[in-house]
Amino acid sequence: MGVDPAPGTNVLVLAGALSDEKRAHCGDLLSVAPAGELDVLRVSYAQSADELVEDWRDRHGDLPARTGVVCVGDQASLTDGDPAVADLDGVAVTTANPNDITGLGMRLNNYLGDHDPDTRLVVCFDSLTQMLQFADIRSVFKFVHMFTGQLREIDAVAHFHMDPDAHDQQTISRLKPAFDEAIEAGP
Repeated sequence: MGVDPAPGTNVLVLAGALSDEKRAHCGDLLSVAPAGELDVLRVSYAQSADELVEDWRDRHGDLPARTGVVCVGDQASLTDGDPAVADLDGVAVTTANPNDITGLGMRLNNYLGDHDPDTRLVVCFDSLTQMLQFADIRSVFKFVHMFTGQLREIDAVAHFHMDPDAHDQQTISRLKPAFDEAIEAGP
């Protein structure tokens, strides 16, 4: 894909929610260092922690040195009772209410507070499109602006997904200034 953002970069990925391009960009942006040197934070409105861990293993093999998953909404989380995921050491899973941006921010702050500076933090936020179903554009911009600033300060490489077909150009234009760059992919 040719995507190699510098530390401290926040990228807006504009691609169809179910597109191959979205998945390819996401995989590339999460692979900025060997797994043992990565601290990966995934925020998902649609996929469960189980699905995210399985996807990582399918694409990259070994899990990162540290993995955090914030499931926003009702999707299932990793549980000790599931034998398929009982051996997942190092995966911290939490949930957040999609109607509570402040609560989501607190969970993300908690994760960032435990970041080991000797690892490369990479973040995937999936997705702003779904976040906008629960909050107005002003609240979302304020949240994104604050969160990207925090990520920039700790030299994280972060990307945020948004489906351009689900929004008018004005909505996309209002959010773009919070990011260092934008990638526009096909449908």
